[in-house]
Amino acid sequence: MYHLNDLQLALRVAELQSLSAAGRELGMTPAAASAALQRLEKKLGSQLFARSTRRLQLTEEGQVFVDAARQAMGLLDNAAMALAESRGELKGEVRLALPSDLGRSLIRPWLDQLMAGAPELSLQYFFGDQLTDLIGQNVHLALRYGHLSDSSLMRRHLLYVHRVAVASPEYLAHYGRPKTPHELSQHKVLILNRGGEPWQRWGFTEAGNPLAVEVKGRRIANDGAVIRDWALEGQGIAFKSWLDVAEDVHAGRLINLFSPQQCETVPLQILYLHTDYPSFKVRRVIDFLADRFQTFERRFPLI
Repeated sequence: MYHLNDLQLALRVAELQSLSAAGRELGMTPAAASAALQRLEKKLGSQLFARSTRRLQLTEEGQVFVDAARQAMGLLDNAAMALAESRGELKGEVRLALPSDLGRSLIRPWLDQLMAGAPELSLQYFFGDQLTDLIGQNVHLALRYGHLSDSSLMRRHLLYVHRVAVASPEYLAHYGRPKTPHELSQHKVLILNRGGEPWQRWGFTEAGNPLAVEVKGRRIANDGAVIRDWALEGQGIAFKSWLDVAEDVHAGRLINLFSPQQCETVPLQILYLHTDYPSFKVRRVIDFLADRFQTFERRFPLI
């Protein structure tokens, strides 16, 4: 018989092309991971991976085995999921990739409440504002803004979110309030670095037409939560998702500078891998978040 952990290791090595990375993900030391892979190959009487100094690549026999093993593991997972679902149990691990500010300020506290009623549920978070490699990082769900073209991923639309320019009352008292988006070029702005590129074209609408405004700023960060903190401290004007700043605006800590009619909207979506039957735990988390976003939207309308 094969050890189930050995099969899981082989599948992750095939996806990551790294024994150390796969072992680390499964909580195994490099020596234990190497021994497990050798044990499996000895049991099969075949070499699954061609080894080099940099990575491991599947052999022809390895590819045949991994394809079949992946299907077998999927059947086992489906059987376990069906049993858990029949009992109404929310258990196991869900790995989520979340935008940094949205993930920390809203989603993490929401999911803490879900976990309080599901003691066998485990959540692992990956915070960042870039699209995550769901397969490479073994992520179940990713929340992302915008129109995404990767057809290999399934998606569920959550809501359309306004992007807003906001500043603190202290900043506006000192530097004045821009009357139109065009005047942003005369102000201190806070720039988010996305994918190695500063986000310096902010989108608005003018008379119903798209308007792109070029901005420049001395404060640049690749973390949306830092941009929000700077805005709260009065360091400049931030361009943020309404979800990130709605509570601050309603509490008076930040001010939305322009009318709702001038703010562009972007879709917020949950992405997940294309499977015939997403697991009960994954579907439950998706439904939970969709409900929370609807409640939040009603509670904090754009002002």
